[in-house]
Amino acid sequence: MNKAFCKEPDQSDRPLCPACGAEGLPVSEATLLAHLDAADADTLAEPAAWCDTDNCPVAYFDALERSVPVARARGVHWPKDPAGALCACHGLTCDDVDSDLAEGEPTRVRRVIEAAAAPDACCAARSADGRSCVARVQRFWVRRKAARG
Repeated sequence: MNKAFCKEPDQSDRPLCPACGAEGLPVSEATLLAHLDAADADTLAEPAAWCDTDNCPVAYFDALERSVPVARARGVHWPKDPAGALCACHGLTCDDVDSDLAEGEPTRVRRVIEAAAAPDACCAARSADGRSCVARVQRFWVRRKAARG
């Protein structure tokens, strides 16, 4: 087939989400297999990426614009899943952060941030985006604190 009729992927460093156009966060095969059925994981080419846009319905995608929706992924965290955990590794929930805010002391948040920094933290496999939960926990804390006034 003539190359003029074939769509080639963008040559940027990271693929773009076919639904929202955001740059993806690269994820490992281990992360994909921890959060997708093998059949869904096999539909994606390397490098696979996570769409980090809060309200985008796509969880994972590749440079060829193939994607797997959030609805077919397991263990998706906040904000993609508003009811999901903030930290899948250590079980921190949005309710835990709200409790810390109500008590005036970030006890649970600090505990999780310290645990996430430990050498045995398993974020790459347990977190849907393959990254540490620290930035996500801090982002949620700041949003909730601002909402409370």
